[in-house]
Amino acid sequence: MALAISLHFAIAHAADLGVRAIAGGWTSVPSQDDAVVHAARFALQEQGRQSHSPVKLLAIKHARQQSVAGSSFSMNLMVLSEGKKRLAIAVVWLKPDGSMELTRWHWI
Repeated sequence: MALAISLHFAIAHAADLGVRAIAGGWTSVPSQDDAVVHAARFALQEQGRQSHSPVKLLAIKHARQQSVAGSSFSMNLMVLSEGKKRLAIAVVWLKPDGSMELTRWHWI
């Protein structure tokens, strides 16, 4: 199990280590990239809808993209939620048909 986790970590962060990206793997993208900003805004809107509490974006701290059957964006987001600054990991899937889905929201 530890080997699988270590391997997953190494593959997921290959771009961060300066290693050539693996097909279907994650690659770093600029946090100000239009697609990342759009995905972050969607994530906040969807999380706010699901939690019945508004979430405001303060900063996109880090972003990665995976291209398989559309694109997935994994983002570390600094947000304002219930009057407190919080860090969250959000993953948004941009489907081939152009629709989006929040596939993960995790408070850190």
